[in-house]
Amino acid sequence: METLRRLFLSEEARDLDRSTLVVISKCLVLAALLAASPLAAAEPTRLVIEPQAGLPPAANRLVAGPHPWVASVMELVGLDAPGPDIRVILAPESSPFARAVPAWVSGYTDGVSNAVVLLAERTPSYPDGGLEEVLAHEVAHVLIHRASGGRKVPRWFDEGLAMLAARSWRLRDETELALGVLSGPRVPLWKLDDLFQGDRREVEHGYALSGTLVQDLLDRYGPAVPRIVLARLARGDVFDEAMRGATGATLLDIGEAFYARQASLKRWIPILTSTAALWFAISLLAIVAGIRKRRRRMEFEDEAGGSDFSRES
Repeated sequence: METLRRLFLSEEARDLDRSTLVVISKCLVLAALLAASPLAAAEPTRLVIEPQAGLPPAANRLVAGPHPWVASVMELVGLDAPGPDIRVILAPESSPFARAVPAWVSGYTDGVSNAVVLLAERTPSYPDGGLEEVLAHEVAHVLIHRASGGRKVPRWFDEGLAMLAARSWRLRDETELALGVLSGPRVPLWKLDDLFQGDRREVEHGYALSGTLVQDLLDRYGPAVPRIVLARLARGDVFDEAMRGATGATLLDIGEAFYARQASLKRWIPILTSTAALWFAISLLAIVAGIRKRRRRMEFEDEAGGSDFSRES
């Protein structure tokens, strides 16, 4: 009897072990599903909008609206935790915030203070969405600073990433950026930051180059490049090492390859903008229109012929 009891208990223990393993397995599967679901996604950084007196009434649109792009920017730069709130100061043109920067600047931040300043009345397309794009750009600078652990990030990489972040909310005009790159002088990567210290035209060229260059990096090496670079910076790498670790290429190689591709595009500009190309395009459109008109006339004649046949029968 004792032997049977032991065998029974042993069998019961094995059944219990199997049941426990099944429960544990189900729990692990559930945990994996939750981790992959949107519910387990990183909580986005909270933006605290602080409108100042003297703003146009339409600024309330930004105050009340949601900001779903914040999570996309966090994913772009590799942040998993929301971190401190970001203050968004909406300042009128009469404020000290506006007087502290050139007249063509519509938003700015130092990246360190967890605060951004937006000058709503300077945004060209405000209030039709342009202010939200400026907000995405400036918030991206703060999140880039956090992702890099406060380490030095070249201005061209910082601005290029911020431009991509703004595009995650609303697509920028890529044609304008491309023309700015193709029509401007060739600037080595190690001198690219100097453009942001120049006049407005040089700054705009710096933005065009930075945005196009960072987009080119993502196209060639994948969307993980920014978060890998920023994570390596946070671990102590200098930027050259971080970029090489993310792409396998040196900054010199990246710059040479980028300008080589731009040069191949630049050869087509005189052809595409010539009078002959213009007249060719006009002629091609006329031919297409003629073909479509003839096709519609034939369809109409076929329908008319079918109707006559029906009446005769």
